[in-house]
Amino acid sequence: MAANKPRPELAGLTVVLPRTPDRAAAMAAELEARGAAVELMPLIDFQFPADTTDLDRALKSLRAGRFAWVVFTSVTTVRAMVRRCAALGVPASTAVPSGTFIAAVGAGTRQALEDIGLDVDLMPDRDQSARGLAESWPHPSVSDPEGGALRLLLPQADLADPALAAALAGLGWEVSPVTAYCTVDYPATGVRFTPAPGDGQAGGPRLLTPQDFLARTPQGPRAVVLTSPSIARRFLRQCSPLPQGTLLVAIGDSTAAQMGQLHVPPHAVAEQPTPAGIAQALSVAMSTGPTT
Repeated sequence: MAANKPRPELAGLTVVLPRTPDRAAAMAAELEARGAAVELMPLIDFQFPADTTDLDRALKSLRAGRFAWVVFTSVTTVRAMVRRCAALGVPASTAVPSGTFIAAVGAGTRQALEDIGLDVDLMPDRDQSARGLAESWPHPSVSDPEGGALRLLLPQADLADPALAAALAGLGWEVSPVTAYCTVDYPATGVRFTPAPGDGQAGGPRLLTPQDFLARTPQGPRAVVLTSPSIARRFLRQCSPLPQGTLLVAIGDSTAAQMGQLHVPPHAVAEQPTPAGIAQALSVAMSTGPTT
């Protein structure tokens, strides 16, 4: 008689991801493979600043070789650069010259850069966050013993934590932050560079609104994965009071800290922003979180 197959570790769990379909595919596939039912509840969207003059100027300076490094802290930043390069008539693969080093905050960002033909020179090994990137950053003397070309471009969100720029400046780098995109409530109404609502959703996970989330009571346990401090703020603003028994998982210490400040601590924290890391955190939340 054949042995019974072990029950998938997330079987019976409904996982709500506050992402759009284009950004949730890998995570949803991993969680479904582990037995979870996945629903999407987009809370934020992204659009260009109303005035892209500073961003365009920075991209032109980058292409001209005026920076020693360029730092990408998210897939969204890469997408914004690709779209803006297209508007400027520049192939994204040529946006960074061969003499400029490229840093990526994590594996997803690195993959997005490699997909457009750009190789990454630096990525944190363990702590794939802005903090981990700062901790692994080389001292200027390592990159340029003569102390010359120390200019560093940091394209980022309008809501970006200034800690990374401050840490790099503290090492002696000349950091040039520039707003590459703005974080807004979903759906964006400005000039967006992400798929519009409705694009590519056929046959994918169910899309919820906050009202749907509050009105529905799943048969089994339900968890929400909060992916950033801004997501945590929006979720708790739109979905409070939380339905009884809701499990909350934070990605990274900064999101967990924001939740603590809002007096709703997570049941588990994913130390790595990877599908496997999030799945592990969900398993922890299922075993330690509320049961009612």
